[in-house]
Amino acid sequence: MIPRPLRAVAVVIVACTSLTLSAAPAQASPPVVEVEPFELLEVIAPGEPLIFGTNPCSFPVTIHHQGTFVTTTFFDANGTPIRQLIRSKDFTETYSANGRSITVKSTSSVLLEATDGEISQIIGRGNQRHLTEPGVGLVLAQAGRFVIDPATGNLSSVAGLNLPAGSEFCAALSA
Repeated sequence: MIPRPLRAVAVVIVACTSLTLSAAPAQASPPVVEVEPFELLEVIAPGEPLIFGTNPCSFPVTIHHQGTFVTTTFFDANGTPIRQLIRSKDFTETYSANGRSITVKSTSSVLLEATDGEISQIIGRGNQRHLTEPGVGLVLAQAGRFVIDPATGNLSSVAGLNLPAGSEFCAALSA
């Protein structure tokens, strides 16, 4: 399981790392597609990990992750899983505090590569989140390509947009 700070990188990645590439019967070499609803409610206290940083606000922020994951597992000729592609469908994140909320739709995907049936690399890509506050602009955003080492849960590579939560994010959720 990936540590909490990286779980926020993309909730998709959280769901993916909780999956294991289980062996399929030898005759099952065509890809297998699974559709799973996902919902998670998190309360992030001030100073706790929040998407590539910590919650900078002086108050807790609640995040409601909701949507569906479509997982396609690919197998080699022997029926050994070699790759999983996990896409989000109708996936939203709602950040709320003090009676205010901001909702964003996520269109990211995650690719899990496997060696001998064990996850060897996790690659998240796409528009993870873009939170825009009218009159202020972008207050939180991640988009691009994120590579995570499944053994450590650490980011090994980040390329793209990374705007962590800051004072504008807190102001957008202040009463």
